Formats: sequence, C-alpha cells, structure tokens
Amino acid sequence: MRKLASLQNKTYLRIWIAYHLLIAAAFVFMLFAKHGAVKVDADLFNMLPKPVMEKALSSADEKLTEMTGQNVFILVSNESFAEAKAAAETVYAQLKGSSRFKSISLYQDTSNFGGVLEFIQDFRWNLLDEKTCAELNAPGGAEIFAQNALASAYGAFTMTSLENLETDPFLLGEHNLQNYLSYLQNAGTSMSLKDGVMASFVKDKWYVMIRAVLSKQGAALASKENAVVQIHEVCDPLEKDGTHFVYSGTPFHSYKSSSNATKEISIITTVSMLVVLTILLLIFKRPHPIVFSLLSIFISTVTAMAATFALFGKMHILTLVFGTSLIGSCIDYSLHYFISWKANTDFHSGSEIRAHLLKGLGLSLISTVLCYFVLVFAPFNLLKQMSVFSMAGIVSTFLTAIAIYPYIPVPETGKNIYLIKLMKTPSWYNKKFVGRVVVTLMFVVSIGTLLVCHKNFKIENNVASLYKMEGREFQDETEASQVLNYSPSGWFIVSGRTVEDVLQNEEAVTAKLKVVNEGKAKGGYICTSAFIPSIKKQQESRAASERLLPLAAEQYEYLGYDASLASSLRKEFYAGKDDFIQMGKNVPEYLESAVSSAWIGEIDGKYYSVVLPTSVTDYDAYVKIADESDDVFFISKVRNMNSDLDRLSKMILTLFVIVYIVIFVVLRFFYTWKQSFKIISVPLLIVLFIVAIFSLANIHLEFFSIVGMILVFGLGLDYVIYMMENEKRKDESENAKLEPFAIALSFVTTAVSFGSLALSKFIPVHMIGLSIFIGLAVAYVSTFFYTRAEF
Repeated sequence: MRKLASLQNKTYLRIWIAYHLLIAAAFVFMLFAKHGAVKVDADLFNMLPKPVMEKALSSADEKLTEMTGQNVFILVSNESFAEAKAAAETVYAQLKGSSRFKSISLYQDTSNFGGVLEFIQDFRWNLLDEKTCAELNAPGGAEIFAQNALASAYGAFTMTSLENLETDPFLLGEHNLQNYLSYLQNAGTSMSLKDGVMASFVKDKWYVMIRAVLSKQGAALASKENAVVQIHEVCDPLEKDGTHFVYSGTPFHSYKSSSNATKEISIITTVSMLVVLTILLLIFKRPHPIVFSLLSIFISTVTAMAATFALFGKMHILTLVFGTSLIGSCIDYSLHYFISWKANTDFHSGSEIRAHLLKGLGLSLISTVLCYFVLVFAPFNLLKQMSVFSMAGIVSTFLTAIAIYPYIPVPETGKNIYLIKLMKTPSWYNKKFVGRVVVTLMFVVSIGTLLVCHKNFKIENNVASLYKMEGREFQDETEASQVLNYSPSGWFIVSGRTVEDVLQNEEAVTAKLKVVNEGKAKGGYICTSAFIPSIKKQQESRAASERLLPLAAEQYEYLGYDASLASSLRKEFYAGKDDFIQMGKNVPEYLESAVSSAWIGEIDGKYYSVVLPTSVTDYDAYVKIADESDDVFFISKVRNMNSDLDRLSKMILTLFVIVYIVIFVVLRFFYTWKQSFKIISVPLLIVLFIVAIFSLANIHLEFFSIVGMILVFGLGLDYVIYMMENEKRKDESENAKLEPFAIALSFVTTAVSFGSLALSKFIPVHMIGLSIFIGLAVAYVSTFFYTRAEF
C-alpha cells in the first residue's frame, strides 16, 4: 500500500483511463460481434434459476416453459351469448395483427374436420385404444363389439357417415372418432364449440374464450410493449352494458408485479437520492462533493453496464435494479474522501488525502469485490450479471476516488464541519468497558434468540409467496378456474433414441396416468401419441382388429349387404399390414400442427416430447411414474424452482464461508491476529443478528435475504476496517473525529438508500432491503463499540 500511495497523480489517472478504455473497447467489440444490437432482457423466466438437468433436457424444458408461461386466456362474459361473442370478435379483430402475439385464436377451424374423418377412416385398423384391444382379445369380445356396431348403425345418430359401411362394417372409424373426441374433451378446457367459437355457460352467464400466446416482444417485463398493456387498451372500453372481461395467465401477474416493482424502486431510489443529496448539501455546503459524487455514480453505472454487456452480450433489467448497491458504495468512497478534503487541517493536497485513505479504501474494495465475486460461481445468470455489474462499477468508483478526486483543489479556508464539533465524549465515559459490555451483549442476545427460536430457523424458498394476487386479479383467476377447469402446473418430458421409442415411452406414461387419475374430474392430458400412436401400439390394434374378420360375412348380411364383401375387406386389411402412421411420412399437416405443442423433436441426437396433464392431481404419484423410467422426467415448475432456490441458497452460504476464510487470510497481511479476529468477527455478528431476527419474526431465510446478507457482508467489513485504521493512527487531535463521522454519515446514507428497499411490496426487493438494513445497523453499532473494546 505504501508503494501505491507514493505514486504520482498522473499514474493513477493513467490507470483510471486504461481501466475505462479497456471496458469501453470490450463493449465496442461486443457491438460489432452482435451487429450493433444491445439487448436489455426483460423476460420473466430469465430472472429465475434454471433447473439442474442435462443440456438437451434443459432445452426441451425451456421451450415448454416459454410456451406455457406466455399463454393467456381472455374470457368475455355476458348474459347474452350474442353480446359476449360480439365483444370477443371486436377484441380479436384489434389484436390479431399485433406483433406482441405469437398466436391468437377465437374461431375454431372446422375446415379440417373432413380431413380428420378421412384420416381416421384410412387408419381405422391402427387406432384402437388399449381398452378396446383388451375387450376384443377377451373371449367373446369380438362378437360383442360387432353387435354394438350393429346397434350404432341402426341407431338414431352416428358421428361418421354410414356411406362407409361397405368398407367399415364394424364402424371402427366411428368408434375411433368418439375416442378422439372424448380425449379432446378431457385434454383441454371445459369450453365447448358453439357458433364457431369456444364457449361455456356458467352461473347464468355465457363465457367466450380468446386464447393467445405472447411473443418475445409482448412478454417483456415492465415495458409499454408488453401485450398486457394492449389487451387492456382494447378490452377496457368494451367493459360495459353487462359485458365483463376475465383475464387469466402468468403474463398478467408477471407484468403487474414487475411494473409495480419498477415504479416502487424508482420512487424509493429517487426519494432516497434526494435525502442523501440534502444531507450532503447540509454537511459540505459546497457544490464540489455533490457534483463529483453524482459524476462518480454516473461513470460507475455506465462502466458497469458496459462490462455486463461486453461479457454476457445482454443484461437483464433486474440487474440494473439490484445494481443500485453502487449508489451506496459511490457515496461511501466519496464521503471518506470529501470529509478529509473539507475538514482535515493536516492535508493541503489531494495526494495527501489519498495517501491517508488508500489502505482503508483498498482493503474495503478487496473485501467488497470478494463478496460479489462469490456470486459469479452461482449457477444463475441473473446473479452472475449482478456480480459483474457490481464489481466493475465498484472498481470504477474506487479509481475515481483515488485518481480523479485528488485533482480537485483542497480548500485553504473554512476547513471544518460544524457537526464534528458536537462530537464530544463525556469524561466519565469508559469506552473500553462500554465496548466490552455492548459487544458481548450483542453476541449473547443474538445467540440466545437463536437458541430460543431455533425451530423457526429454516432455509426455505416458496416462489408462490413472492407475489400475492389481490383484488381483481384474484377474482379473475378464481372465476377463470371455475369456467376453464384447466390448470396445468407440471409436465412429463419423455425422451428416446428414436421417434418410436418416444411414442412407446409416452404410451407407458399415459397408461399409468389413467390408473392414477381414474375417477378424477381433472385427469386429462395432452400428448402426441394420442393422435399418432407408436408402431407397436398400431400393431397391437391391428392384431385385435383381425379378430373381427371371421365375423365380417355375417356382419355384412345383418347390415343388408352381400356377404361376399367380406373377402374384399380381408384383402384390404392384409394389403395394409405394413401401413403405419409415422411422424413426418404420412401424418397430415394439420395433425402435425395440432401436436406441435406437445412434440419437441430432436435435440442433440435424442427425441423429446411432452405429456401435459391438465392438472397435477397427485404430485407424488406423478413423480413416481417418472422415477420408474430413465427416459421420463416430471417437472413441476413451482416445486422445482423452490428446490433449485434452496440449493442455490445453500451454495451461496457455502461460498460465503469460503470468502470469509479468504478475507481473514488477506487481513492477516495487514493486521495482527487480534485485530484480524476483531475485524472478521463483525460479519459473523451480522449474520447471527439477521438470522436471529428472522427466526424471532418466524421468517424463513430464503434466496433473496441471503443475497442481501452477502452484500452487507462487504459493507460491514468496510466500517470496521475504516475504524481500525483510524484507531491505529492514535491521533488525539480533532482530525481523529473525522473517520468516525465519515462512517456515521456513510451508515446514514447507505441505510437510507438500501434500507428504504425494505418498504417495497415486491417481496424479493423487500427481503434484500430488510436483510441489508438489519446488517448495516449491526455493522455500524458493533464497529462503533468493537474498536473501542479491548479483549
């Protein structure tokens, strides 16, 4: 540190320029590589940790998460079906061409129904379900099936045309179509087709459904380009004369949550900045400290953004939100410099001030950067971005303080701060005794609270608690649930080496699902094999169908046809023994389009598909189904996200312990064993107090509060390092009061800028703010008394 302190101003300036030019050059290189595109990511799902799974499986999961997470339902209700449909048509007409939607649908396309009938008729021998195959293979089963076919043929109504009786005397096409329609009814919402649209009559009201999938542009959080904004712009004026809109889907909640959070944080940041600036103005009564502090904040923020873009190619909007920690650090370094600049009578140049502060500021930088550096190793892109953003910005702030500030002329007159004169210690005050008592008491209280409330101590994340639906949102989701009867919250990802493997694995899963969900109202599912069975299943279907052939002649006679047609039927059956429905070969385009939401396709040499239950009726049973096969994975996003956050929280705490040890080793190069233990025990006390208060309030430690704990770890070390450096100087003059005053002022300004985040209703921000505020308070109080105590 002594060698660094002896460097000339120009040398520091060159380092400052080199650092910022290096980051600027990296940013420009990134711009060329990305063809000038700078992407600010506002996607909800990119702010959440990714599940731990192999790359291909993760790609499949991300594809489905994006698809299901950007689904929205708009239900238009009115006592009159005609009025509800008219309002829905108006909304659809105004939204259908928007780039904010990947797709939007109101009308149900029935033009392909004839093609569906033709497809089912052509492959009627191949499409029998397991139950029907079992019945046909049972003794007398074929005869019963034939009799039922005769009853349907002579009945009042059939779904298919009786013109096919010559080629389909057992009405296999009719049977398969009814199975398809039954499957479709159970696989989707409880809406049914009426006058070309999907509608439902519930509690004396008609509901007409508009379904949409948001595009990337339309799913951007807290953006005016978000599709939710356009939906309300179109729908709100139409909500009159008995017409009411019901909105359902994650995008509605994520938009409101992110918008409210952005507004809250903007207001909190603005107010806290105004409070901080007012304090600085009252303290310094000169423009220089305020102007240069603001300049430092601006430069460090721009530098941090450039570094983040250069390294990641993009930046999530929440990185900038959580990166407000730079404000506290910028103010911290500025306060220490400008208080000496304003009031220390021993210094007549910026170089002298820098030499005086460099060791404290340098160790502060090292400890803070180490705390942020820990987050680089977390398997969570948002944390990595926050880490790089904060480290790059804080280094910029530090360099500005030691390279730019010394060029500001030191005032020769008026070198005092009025408040410092009021800092007098009574003659009776024994700082060593009081220090021992207070610090000991803090440890005893925190440990005692933990012992009493240890049952409340738990690291547990609950994603559902991060956002609470209220008011209209809650009412809409409740009403939509009653109308749609559709709430998918988990899915099976099925894999295989070939398409056939995947389809067979799917069929094994769905067979088990039918057993689990037998008799349950919400036991439907969406999958590819329901439309395109595996070849193995088609062979089983044909084998079961073959049992009907000996009955063909008699069946034709009962239907009034010549029995000789049975010979033609047998020839047709055996001629098509190798004709199977196969993906990409003979599946009609409209059918491939219908299964596109469930068929993922090939990724890294394996094939993947999805079985999407309409609801998770038994989570443990679904997990058990997946565990029985290496090719099946069950993913419940909320539960998986909770466990991923738990895992990530514990990982961060482990890294925290590693950094704790590293910082202790670093401190030993500059301080004695006794001093090092004093310094390193302050973060320990911070952690004990945060955990104790959370346990006392029965608040579980979770990811965001732990992140706040890591952030305050570095800030707490700063306080005790500054105070330790001041104590080591053994200065008895008025100048000795400057460092404690700077620390007190730093605490006030940082507590205002960070602590105010605890007022946010957005739970992640609230938890980070609360954790940091508790930690800061403990850090300051313990530092104030600890450095005065002699143990």
